[in-house]
Amino acid sequence: MIPGLPCRARMVATVALLALAPRIAAAQGPPAEAPPPAAAVAASAPPLTLQPPFGAIADHGGAVWYRLSPPFADPAFQSFAFPPRKNTWLAVGEVVAINLGMWFVSYWAGNDFSKIGFDTIRQNFNKGWIVDTDPYWVNQFGHPYEGAAFYTAARSTGHGFYESFVAAFLGSWIWEQFMETQSPAVNDQITTPIGGALLGEVLYRMNRLILDSGGAKPGGWREAAAFLIAPVAGVNRWATGDTYRGEMLLPPSWMGQFHLGAVIGGSAADRRTGATDMVVGPWGSVGAHLLYGVPGTPDLRLRQPLDHFDFNFAIAFTDKAEPSASLLIRGLVVGDTIGRGEGFGGLWGLFGAYDAIGVPVFKATGVGVGPGVSLMNRWGWFELHGTALAALLPWGGGGSMEKLFTRDYHYGPGAEGLLELRGHFADRATLNVAFREYWISGAYATGSSEDLSFAKTQLTVRVHGPHAVSGAVDWARRHASYPFAPAISQEATVWSAYYTLLQGW
Repeated sequence: MIPGLPCRARMVATVALLALAPRIAAAQGPPAEAPPPAAAVAASAPPLTLQPPFGAIADHGGAVWYRLSPPFADPAFQSFAFPPRKNTWLAVGEVVAINLGMWFVSYWAGNDFSKIGFDTIRQNFNKGWIVDTDPYWVNQFGHPYEGAAFYTAARSTGHGFYESFVAAFLGSWIWEQFMETQSPAVNDQITTPIGGALLGEVLYRMNRLILDSGGAKPGGWREAAAFLIAPVAGVNRWATGDTYRGEMLLPPSWMGQFHLGAVIGGSAADRRTGATDMVVGPWGSVGAHLLYGVPGTPDLRLRQPLDHFDFNFAIAFTDKAEPSASLLIRGLVVGDTIGRGEGFGGLWGLFGAYDAIGVPVFKATGVGVGPGVSLMNRWGWFELHGTALAALLPWGGGGSMEKLFTRDYHYGPGAEGLLELRGHFADRATLNVAFREYWISGAYATGSSEDLSFAKTQLTVRVHGPHAVSGAVDWARRHASYPFAPAISQEATVWSAYYTLLQGW
């Protein structure tokens, strides 16, 4: 355990680690049969079929979430697999082209840091690496999205997860050393490839989910929607067709909730300034939650990184200098299933995580890796899912929304604990409760530490078909200490209401 870790963080991390115990006692039963080899490209390829208890409402005594019929449950749907191909030179060329394109836009916009030359490049190699002072969302969302572009350039040209990570790392290094006058930033070189790989794989899987649900020849609207999700992959598909598409990439199960609504109110307190009340809302808000490879699904196979992941994004359009938003990604890098999914099941293993959170008065971020477990149990019309994760944060950060210093957020290593419960009440409602705890040292920047807590409760009720309404309450607390200033305590509570579109199978 990390010295100085607050008792709350120790408790959450310990509970998350102990949650792995069911894996030891779980009855695995006989091993599942090996999956058949990929089908050849042919219109006559046999369709995939679903085996009970997955797929039909009557299979397990009532639907436990709203689900569309999966495309491969249709006897007319034909499985497909294109010959595996990759083009490394094309991927590297696109990484360079993306950097040049971003530099050109920045130079055209008149940014001083884009006025590069041979002297600035030489100076960047001589000056060494720094921790920069760029705005929070530039560092914690802009750079991961940039990394996702590099990543999908490789992923959509036939490369796997780890090869595509190398492309994201290379793209970030080129930008830091060559494409700006500022000294290269070590924080950017961490968040761009790691956050970019996780975000990029999520976007690529969503891209393929849309495309492959339409079979070997998806329709025009699917092509357009997939392009919007992952533009670099869309450009490659437009230019090369199915050359690098490979085998069909569809999960046996997924759940999607897409939200449109508003932050209707709340409260925020900043002990630093002495203020007890701050205006929260009303603000327009949009969000999405995607659970890919639902734990406990029969025949769930975990062969590749992020065959299971949880993606959550939300943004409120405030009148503040920085938005209130969150980007939460956790994905199984390597692991195995628990049970067979017939009433009880789940998965466990090593997770990668990227979090970036901004509430009305403070923010937190972290790149993490650690053990986790996700379990499911069904009792007739009620189904309960639980997830626990304990992660080390090689790089984390936290600070106030309003600047106190040049950069008021600590940078340093730390730890994260996550506990989450989600209950499904037949096909009518879901109730989700989640708690996150972060402890972040300031070893890389201002010293001392951050202790941050986040909790969220959300109730979603299906009204008709895929249409639902949701209500959510977010609570957050921060305590920060500094070696040269008084400690800071901040709290925020946010109430939200949404129209929710339900998807998945």
